[in-house]
Amino acid sequence: MRRQPAFPSGPLVLALSGLLVTTDAGAQARWRTLDEFLAHGIGLTPAESVSLTRGETVARILRTGNGRDVAVFGAVQVNVPRSFFFDRQRDLPGAVRTPTRKQVHLFSQPAVVTDVDAFAVSDDDVKELRNCKPNECNFKLPAMDMERLHTTVDLNAPDAKARAATYARQRMVEYVNDYRARGNSAMLVYDDRGSVRSSDAFAAMLQDSSYVFSAVPSLGDHLLKYPGHTLPEATEAVFWSRDEMPNLRPVTRITHHIIYSPEDLPDVALVASKQIYSNHYFEAGLEVLAAADRAAASTAPGITVVAVRRYRFDHLPSGGLVNIKSRATNGLRDNVIADLKRLKQEGEAAWSARNKD
Repeated sequence: MRRQPAFPSGPLVLALSGLLVTTDAGAQARWRTLDEFLAHGIGLTPAESVSLTRGETVARILRTGNGRDVAVFGAVQVNVPRSFFFDRQRDLPGAVRTPTRKQVHLFSQPAVVTDVDAFAVSDDDVKELRNCKPNECNFKLPAMDMERLHTTVDLNAPDAKARAATYARQRMVEYVNDYRARGNSAMLVYDDRGSVRSSDAFAAMLQDSSYVFSAVPSLGDHLLKYPGHTLPEATEAVFWSRDEMPNLRPVTRITHHIIYSPEDLPDVALVASKQIYSNHYFEAGLEVLAAADRAAASTAPGITVVAVRRYRFDHLPSGGLVNIKSRATNGLRDNVIADLKRLKQEGEAAWSARNKD
């Protein structure tokens, strides 16, 4: 009889408990195997645990300490070596393309305007920008940019769409270069509803899973102290994307993407995507993909791949937050499931093709 794949334990469980769940640190320390963590930390049913060992994908919406936050967990077994999976994640920008990500473009080092040639502004965008002002804007922008758009771009002119796009492209390039030089200190202040420093929103969101700083200190330090903190042999990139997620309007994002194997977790590879800008909905976002070797007792090489996605929604008008969160949450969960299924299918197909050569 074929043996079921064995789950990893130890370091991965500690890392994931810190990344995923708001709970008592003493309880986290008791989760010594992934089975325990999935059953008690995530709350998977026995049937879902069996499904996972069979190669099926499981997912959960997780509890968060802030009502504006959404945290999504997903996991799947992938029958490829971790090194093979990891190498495929380094293949950028292909590795960050998804069915819902309609545009993906890497920024050069330093960023230049040609990196954002494909960015466009729609007629509807121009209409909304005409009425954009501090505390009342449908775009997440600093007050400075709201003012400059009105003083430097005639938003009623026939060429308003082209001029607004030119302005946005230049600002995207300036912002990426500034972020690479100053890190979180350069992250924007959103003045669309109140005034929110996006770096503060990101730090507060991480605080809801503060155990990450003891479980994976290298990741926590890098996320908050970049560029002053470096990760040995990490692959890093900054890209912009246009995401079309279910039940939400299209979102333009700028993301700091990090791929590395933590020295403190030798059997784990991590991919972290830190949102440094979103033009709608999200004050902060962090997506983490962890790939860990299955236990030595397993009969075939393979990994457990866990996805964690955390988002902080912005302050919306009365009733808006509940409505958008309720529409978006299931869509975000479905996206995690679809992405993990695709990673499994594409990874195993590529591994099989390589072994036939």
